[in-house]
Amino acid sequence: MVQVDTIRLQRTRAALQQAGLAGLVCRLPENVLLLSGYWPMNGLALLVFPTEGEPILLAPEAEAHLAAEGWAQDVRTFSWGTLHSGDQFATMERLAKQAAADLGLQGKPVGYEGSFEFVAAPYVCAEPGVIAGVTQNILRAALGGGLVDATSLLHGLRAIKTPAEVDRLRRVNRVAKLGLRAFAEQVQPGRSEIEIAAAVEAAIQIGGTDSADARIARGFAWVLAGPNSAVSYKPHLRSSSRRVAEGELVVLELATVADGWWSDLTRTRVAGRANVADVERWQAVVEAQQTDIAAMRAGVPANQVDAAGRDLLAARGLGEYFIHHTGHGIGLRYHEPEPFIHPDVATPLQAGMVTSVEPGIYSPDWGGMRCEDNVLVTEDGAEVLSEFPRDLAG
Repeated sequence: MVQVDTIRLQRTRAALQQAGLAGLVCRLPENVLLLSGYWPMNGLALLVFPTEGEPILLAPEAEAHLAAEGWAQDVRTFSWGTLHSGDQFATMERLAKQAAADLGLQGKPVGYEGSFEFVAAPYVCAEPGVIAGVTQNILRAALGGGLVDATSLLHGLRAIKTPAEVDRLRRVNRVAKLGLRAFAEQVQPGRSEIEIAAAVEAAIQIGGTDSADARIARGFAWVLAGPNSAVSYKPHLRSSSRRVAEGELVVLELATVADGWWSDLTRTRVAGRANVADVERWQAVVEAQQTDIAAMRAGVPANQVDAAGRDLLAARGLGEYFIHHTGHGIGLRYHEPEPFIHPDVATPLQAGMVTSVEPGIYSPDWGGMRCEDNVLVTEDGAEVLSEFPRDLAG
C-alpha cells in the first residue's frame, strides 16, 4: 500500500472548505491518483472525496489489486470488459448514487473536473477518456444539481507539491535518465531519428518497469536531427526515418511517466565531432539554464527568472534565437499550467512548485539546441530533480 499523503489530504479539504464545497468527485486518472494514491490504468475509476469523512473509490474489478495499493479504504468495484459485465456506465451510476447517499452529498455543492482541456493519458494511453456527456450525466444523477466546476481549484492544488509528491518526481526523473543515457549512446552517424527515439523509449520501459523507482514506466521520445533540429521548438514534430549525418545536432524531447507522475526533459548531442561554433552556442544555452535556476526561489516573479537566462543569451548575441518560454509546470501531467515561466507572467513562484527550465536556440542556418531539466522551487533557492550530464559530444 502507498503511504497516505496526509499533507495532500489536509490541503485538499482546506481548499474545499474555503470554496464552500461539500466534496469533490474525480474521474480523470491524474486527479484520482492525486487524492487516492491509485493510478487507474483505463480511466474508468471514480473517486468521491468528501470534505469531511473518508472517500469512496469506484474501480473496475480488474484493477482491484491496484486500487488496494492506494490509500482509499472504501473501494467498491464493478465489472467491465467481460462477457457478462453488462452496461458498466449504468452500474457506475448506481454505485455513484449510493456513494453520494452514504456520504450525504446529494443536493450539496460538489466540485468536479468541468473544464480540463488537456488531460494526462492513463497507462492504456491508446484510449484516454474525458469528462463528457456520459460522465456528467452520471454525476448529475448521483449528486443532483449542485455540481461546481473545480478545475481551477484542482490546478491550484496540483501546482504546490507535497514532500511525498516531490519524491515521486525524483523517482520518475531517475527512470527518465535511462532514456537520456540511451540517447547519448545512440546518437551516431547513420542512425535514423526514429531508431534513436525507439531505443530511448525501450530503455525506459524495459529498465523502469518493476524497478526500484517504478512499477509502471513508459517513455515518449521525439528526436530531430540536422535541419529538423532547427524547428524542434514546435510541439511536437515527428521523428522521421532520416539518417543522422556526421557533425549534425540531434535534439531529444522526452516525456516519461512512472506510476502516473511525469517528467519532461531535453538534451542535445552532436553525431560525431562537434564544431567550435556549436560548442560555444551550447555552452551559452547551458549557462542560461544555470542562470535561470540560480534566480529561482519562492517569491521571485516568473518573468524575472525568464529574464535571467534570456538576457544572458542576448548578451552572447543569441537572444533572437530563443523563441519560446523558459518553463512550465510538471507533475501529474507532461505539461501543467502552473507555474509558467514567460516574459509576460509576473506571478511569484511558490515553494513546492516544480517547473521545467528549458532555454533553447534555433536557426535554419545551423540547427537547434535545447537543454531542459525539472526543478523544484524552495524557500531559498531551487533543486534540480533531473541532474544528468549536459555534454554536447563525447
